[in-house]
Amino acid sequence: MDNLKLNPLQIPEILLLIAELLNKRDLLNCIRVSKAFHKTLISLIWKKITVGQVGEPGSKAIQKHNEYIEEITFDGYGFNDSFPEKYESLQRLQSITYKGWCSWPKPIHAINQIKAHSSIITSLCLNECIKFSCSSELWEALLECINLRHLEVYDKAIDVGADLFLQVCKRLDHLKLYEVSIQLPINFFSNEDSEYIFPNIRTLRISHVRITNPPHPYSKWYCLGMLVRNCRALRSLHIESWDEKDQSDYRAFLQHPWALNNLSDLWFRGMIIEDKDMAAILRRMTGLRQLGLPYAIFDQLSLQELLADKQEVMDNGQLVRKTRLLRLCETVETLVFHAVSGENSSIIQAILSNCPRLKTLEGSKTTVSEIVDGAEWVCAGLTHLDIYLEADIDQETEEGMAKARIAFKQLGKLTQLEYLSLTRCFLNPPSRTLDMRLRAGLDELANLKRLHTLSFLNVDQQRMQLEDTTWMPGMENKRHSHKASKAYH
Repeated sequence: MDNLKLNPLQIPEILLLIAELLNKRDLLNCIRVSKAFHKTLISLIWKKITVGQVGEPGSKAIQKHNEYIEEITFDGYGFNDSFPEKYESLQRLQSITYKGWCSWPKPIHAINQIKAHSSIITSLCLNECIKFSCSSELWEALLECINLRHLEVYDKAIDVGADLFLQVCKRLDHLKLYEVSIQLPINFFSNEDSEYIFPNIRTLRISHVRITNPPHPYSKWYCLGMLVRNCRALRSLHIESWDEKDQSDYRAFLQHPWALNNLSDLWFRGMIIEDKDMAAILRRMTGLRQLGLPYAIFDQLSLQELLADKQEVMDNGQLVRKTRLLRLCETVETLVFHAVSGENSSIIQAILSNCPRLKTLEGSKTTVSEIVDGAEWVCAGLTHLDIYLEADIDQETEEGMAKARIAFKQLGKLTQLEYLSLTRCFLNPPSRTLDMRLRAGLDELANLKRLHTLSFLNVDQQRMQLEDTTWMPGMENKRHSHKASKAYH
């Protein structure tokens, strides 16, 4: 690095930074640029390979590049009774994924493949493998995988051998269960403090998980709450359930005394959570990076906790309020909540003016007046903004246009924006948003050099002229990349 004559594009560290922004097709083109490009990028191309429906690499290619292969996906692959011979010598292989209806002559052959790689495998994904049953033999094989840290199971029933499955979970850092039913062992409910603690799980994804025959008086959500609570090191939790029959019982999950303090990422998909319940969750969180609540009501109580300088913690068995090192609004990067959250349009304005690290915001309505009368926005790094910006002004008057220009100017300061949507389809009849006219302030968006989508619905309410419609796509010639400037319906 002390050699000032060295070409930056010959420095591997710089090439790797560039490669992070490229897809596989681009990488394949880049390795033809120079020897330096080829030497640095070839490992990224061969790090992950897919075998099956789309074909598979030849034996010579595998032998030549086997030192790079770390992840292999079998997609709809028909196995014989052993692992394909050319993949047996992959000494750096860490991750195996079976998906798309892979098949074996006998189920035991699939178990034997796992056992053959038990010393090196760190990640296993069972996705749509109809012949891959979750038997006791499977979990016993995974217990032999001493380095297994990542497990994903799709569309399976975990009943026989559920106790062994829970023992496997003790080693995991990441667990994802999708369309899975679990028959929890009876002692799970009586010995929850020791035998079924999962000390290493930091990331948990639960999607449409069913608890089979939970013992009275426990409900499905109470059981899931116990499972989550036992993940003592949990940092990221995603839960998805679209079953309307379950909605009335979700409080059994939220009110169960499971540790929320360490969470930084929390997503509830399909769950209709009230504002007071959401506020209770935020009250327990120490740090917040992502909060995804597409069907939760994020209103004044939740906003209050987002801005609060104190949190709720357990101290000697008592809940007390203690001062935060940083407020949640000072750490959050992603906020997604219900499109019709509350009637108070000040929620969005308060978020934009108090969350300096915010990158993504999908929320409810704000108004031009709120922006004009409110504080400056502090989220200069925002890249994705999807809200309903209502023009509660008369945009035909001089005063109204002056206010509209102030709103456009605030948007124009978000120079990192890549996606901007100013309308949502939930309002009926729809409210009118800003007129996309140069005389109203549209030209204030000229500095959004990264913007690729500007979206606004209900175009029949617009008062755009020819010069306005030609200005937006014309900006493509003034920026490095600007597409879909008129993405409206």
